[in-house]
Amino acid sequence: MQSNQRNIPTLTRRALLRAGGIGLVGGYLNRFQPFNVRADESVTPQGTARQVLFVNLDGGLSQIDSLDAREGAWTPKDYDIRSFANDLKLPYGVFPNLSGVLDKLTVVRSLGAWDAVHGRAQYYIQTGHPLNLALSKEVPSIGAVVCYELAKQRKPGDSLPAFVAMNMAGNQAGLINQGFLSAEYGPFSLAVGNNPPDLAPQKGMEETFKRRWERLQQLDGALRDGSQADRSFADYHEYYRGAWAIMNDPRVPEIMAITDEDKKRYGASAIGNSLILARNLFRADAGTRFIMASHGGWDHHSNIYTGSRSHTALMRELDVAFTNLLKDLDSTPSKHTPGKTLLDETLVICMGEFGRTPGPISETRKGREHHIHVHSGIFAGGGVKRGVVMGKTDETAGKVADAGWSGGRPIYMEDIACTIYSAFGIDWTKRIDNTPSGRAFHYVEPASGTKYVNFQSVQELFS
Repeated sequence: MQSNQRNIPTLTRRALLRAGGIGLVGGYLNRFQPFNVRADESVTPQGTARQVLFVNLDGGLSQIDSLDAREGAWTPKDYDIRSFANDLKLPYGVFPNLSGVLDKLTVVRSLGAWDAVHGRAQYYIQTGHPLNLALSKEVPSIGAVVCYELAKQRKPGDSLPAFVAMNMAGNQAGLINQGFLSAEYGPFSLAVGNNPPDLAPQKGMEETFKRRWERLQQLDGALRDGSQADRSFADYHEYYRGAWAIMNDPRVPEIMAITDEDKKRYGASAIGNSLILARNLFRADAGTRFIMASHGGWDHHSNIYTGSRSHTALMRELDVAFTNLLKDLDSTPSKHTPGKTLLDETLVICMGEFGRTPGPISETRKGREHHIHVHSGIFAGGGVKRGVVMGKTDETAGKVADAGWSGGRPIYMEDIACTIYSAFGIDWTKRIDNTPSGRAFHYVEPASGTKYVNFQSVQELFS
């Protein structure tokens, strides 16, 4: 899917000020400011979350080996599948910690997908829209729309990016940016490995850095005043301005620090370190409102149970990282509402783009193929009910038997987009008419790639 690739760099301190910044759309002339934003119908958003963390299980989590477990001749002995409340079955052997936080989350077993191709399905994950190559550079990601809607809530001291993406470089859809919206709403892309990104100037370089910044303003100030016809000048300015704010915020070194204790608790993995940084960013309350953290490698057509990056290994990584994240968010007092915790105001979603085929694994390759009819995910915080299991599948975990919500059908990514917008208090029926293409941009399209569906917020998730 090269036509949908985004040229967005992973950022180090040096790369922060390198030309070719985040979220440059290219190809559109004149600065673009949305107007004529309207809603198609009257809805009542929940308004229960201040921020969202989306843990993207890139590749497709096998529902029957994880959150909707089925035991058969294929099941490894160390999976130790056990039954829990609400008819929930989990592989306790690889999810030993998850069972201890079931009272903090909702497991959804009735998710569905439209597309079995990773690139298009991951595009859905990031935008809530079917892929249309003619409009792919115009359509913004869900995170960008959220940040556009919440822009008026930014405080003078909010120096950190509103939208942060972690480890999305390997995504087959690319990292979807702000589309036709301003670059200030685009994703700040971080590569998080064994160590956190180093985004602060080296000690002793502060004055030199300041002097060079001032000289830069003198040299190209005329390109930054909004008078240029080419939109890219304004977008570059937003990129540089955001980088400058980050590198001069004294809070950044601490926010981007990962202690040895935290690294050990979260499993000393890329996803563990990403979730530590996500926790730090939300704790800082310095402007970040939407985070997408990718955990890649779940596409196991072969050797699904064996190997250092098998489903088994990734599930163990996710188990320790995700559960410690929920514990930390739930033990951190809210800075905005007395008596509430950071988890209460943070909607956490953990899911992949589709599931894997049920039943025995393939005889030759020992793996599972793509499966769009049903998959499972976790929702927590941000007003979501605790200790609930939603949806039920058939005896093989291959089809939805009971969707568990008023929609009476599988929950698709469009519904999840509606739910995210609703949690933020955003009317998901809005559309923007004055797009560069002239085609109205609907926050959530009234149709999937194949048929019309009454997409809606999953109200049953909320208390």
